[in-house]
Amino acid sequence: MTTVPHSIRRGLLIWLLAPLFGLSILLLAENYFETLRRANVIFDRTLAGSALAIADRVVVGESGAIEVDVPYVALDMLTSLGEDRVFYKVASAGDTVTGYQDLPLPKRQLSMGENPVFFDATFRGVSIRAAAVIGAASDARRSIAFTVVVAETTQARAALAREALTRSALRILALIFVAALVVWFGVRRGLRPLERLVEAVGRRSQDDLRPIEHETPVEVVSLVRSINGLIARLSEALATLKRFTGNAGHQLRTPLSIIRANIELARRSADPQESAQMLAAADRAARDAERLVEQFLLLARVEASRAHDEPLQRIDLNALAEETTRDRAPAAVRAGLDLAFEACPQPAPVRANPILIREMLLNILNNAIFHAAPCAAIVRVRRRAGMAVIEVEDDGPGISEPVIGMGLPGADTAGRTAEKSGPGLGIAIATEIAERFGGQLKIAPGKGATGTRVSVSLPLLESSA
Repeated sequence: MTTVPHSIRRGLLIWLLAPLFGLSILLLAENYFETLRRANVIFDRTLAGSALAIADRVVVGESGAIEVDVPYVALDMLTSLGEDRVFYKVASAGDTVTGYQDLPLPKRQLSMGENPVFFDATFRGVSIRAAAVIGAASDARRSIAFTVVVAETTQARAALAREALTRSALRILALIFVAALVVWFGVRRGLRPLERLVEAVGRRSQDDLRPIEHETPVEVVSLVRSINGLIARLSEALATLKRFTGNAGHQLRTPLSIIRANIELARRSADPQESAQMLAAADRAARDAERLVEQFLLLARVEASRAHDEPLQRIDLNALAEETTRDRAPAAVRAGLDLAFEACPQPAPVRANPILIREMLLNILNNAIFHAAPCAAIVRVRRRAGMAVIEVEDDGPGISEPVIGMGLPGADTAGRTAEKSGPGLGIAIATEIAERFGGQLKIAPGKGATGTRVSVSLPLLESSA
């Protein structure tokens, strides 16, 4: 399934303009109702003035009935404000004195002296806004209460509110448009450092694994740091692969050449005994090649463990070293190596992969069996300065000079006799395993400058340090 690339610019536009648009709707609604309220205040004052003007012209006539001289100037003032129609009514004791008889009155009873009351209603199918006042007309004999209602349609009020809404909407749309342009071009300008970074990385060759050192915005510093970390891990992985293939090519070339040469010599020889010797030499070389393949597979496993960050376990070096020494004792006896074990009087726990630690010790012991025998060797476990130490010391031929922190193939054969020279990957693999778990491997002469002492230091668990 094809994934559509995500656009930062488009995403920013959506996340900025969507809330802005929603806020604009709320502002427009608030502006519309506020304009309508203010229009009602203005128009209501005119309505109230007209109603009071009519109320002032209500008198008791000579017949004892209420008479009204409607001041049409007040009504004309209402019609001058817009195209609305104006209605009025004067009522007393439930009867209409003058005006529109079916014009509605307020729903509640008004009190004498009360300020004008405003209400909304429907009259003859249209919405109206009305003002009502109550008053009393008096003569020498009586006082008669009356109600004056003046109403007008609401077209002018609604038109004023719509006009204000339209102006506000145009301003807000202009603001949203300008904001969209600013975001679009601003993000484009802001992404220029990333575009330059992409161009710089794109110009690199496949072998250029240097860290990225271009100036970048603060927001992507962590991204560049992560990419640099990935480049560093990739560089380390490629270096490991090159080292591995180099070791394999260097170490396998010799036994394979020996096998091919001895087979060719055995095929050409007419002497059966000589042919048998050549085939035996080829068989020994084949066993060496087999051991090399096993060591290369172990080295690959060490690198895979490092790459995949396998979970570690608590290991007691005393128990593991004793078990491994016991397992290799028969092979040591056959090779003429007197192998012994000396445990640490205290526990020596470390956190590592038990299989790899066992393989590390096996490689060191196999190195002693192959190169040092016949002689004596001892495996010791010690605690020293917060480290758990495994030592394998023999009194064999020894080495020509101390070698510290070995990691090169063939280093474990330095100074050995030519007859006992072997593939030489054991110590290199042991060094890789020790470093995998934060340790260190050292090679030095044994006591009295004879023999060889190989020591591996691993960090003790804090709870047992």
